[in-house]
Amino acid sequence: MKLNKMTTIKVSTGVLTNVDGSSQFECRDTKVLCAVTGPVEPKARQELPTRLALEVVVRPAKGVPNTREKLMEDRLRAVLTPLIVCSKYPRQLCQITCQILEAGEDEGEFSQKELSCCINAAFLALIDAQLALHSFSSSVSLAVLKESGELVLNPTGDQLKVSLSAHTLALELTDGSKKVANVLLLDSNGDFTDAQLLKVLQVGEQGCLEQAQFMRNFLAAKITDEIVRTKVNDNGN
Repeated sequence: MKLNKMTTIKVSTGVLTNVDGSSQFECRDTKVLCAVTGPVEPKARQELPTRLALEVVVRPAKGVPNTREKLMEDRLRAVLTPLIVCSKYPRQLCQITCQILEAGEDEGEFSQKELSCCINAAFLALIDAQLALHSFSSSVSLAVLKESGELVLNPTGDQLKVSLSAHTLALELTDGSKKVANVLLLDSNGDFTDAQLLKVLQVGEQGCLEQAQFMRNFLAAKITDEIVRTKVNDNGN
């Protein structure tokens, strides 16, 4: 699918077995695989008496996790926690693991593209695991180019290298993913003006809304396909 005639994204769910939910999200040259297990019984140190506990793990495409991935885990947890109806699962644990397959950016300098894809992949995996959610979510990355000052939605790794600033935006959406309810995350690095940041929010909001509609259409088509296959199997029996 072409997003704003600039970005190609690919989505799939149920890609793993032996987990409660899974998804794969690909945007340009960045690809993330996510697995969700739970709700399950937690260890005593992880248990929260009135709500669901989240264990979030981010694994890099190369090497072993370090402080960069720990920071991504903290931001991913902060985005997902308000979306989940945590009060429905007291004293239980949900494990969310994101494996970055292709970073699509200089991992020593940037993490915006990977974080955005991790957010989208984790949200789709939560839906696949059938956890109760308050609302929908969508995330995009953006960059302001150095020479032209152009704002690029979901930039390539090469565009990030020549950017003045890079941003990750994640929004909570309601009303059929047509209305923005909350800004879940705005992570910005580099040099930018107030006017540029406002433009990031405006362009990012439009990108999130369009991407959310694509994700909803994908989920609706998959549910319809599963219903049809179930009916065919029932008739065959």
